Amino acid sequence: MRKLSEFLRRVVARLYFFIGFSMLLTITASAYIDPATTAMLTQIIAGAVITLGVVFGVFRQKIIMFLKNISVKRTQRKLEKQHKDT
Repeated sequence: MRKLSEFLRRVVARLYFFIGFSMLLTITASAYIDPATTAMLTQIIAGAVITLGVVFGVFRQKIIMFLKNISVKRTQRKLEKQHKDT
């Protein structure tokens, strides 16, 4: 229980420092982000995430098939060797 309270005390202290420090460094900006720009950025990010998911899935399948082929070839060699020995 003492370790948990010490951990929470450290977390709260760091959050307090971070929030206070970030408030000191803020600058007021008179900027406007167009809703169409936000929608376009959202689509770009979603497209990138989907593309990475597809690429990961394809390469994962290729790696799995490669490893399965190695396993099948080893088994075939083992069976051929046993067949020759008998």
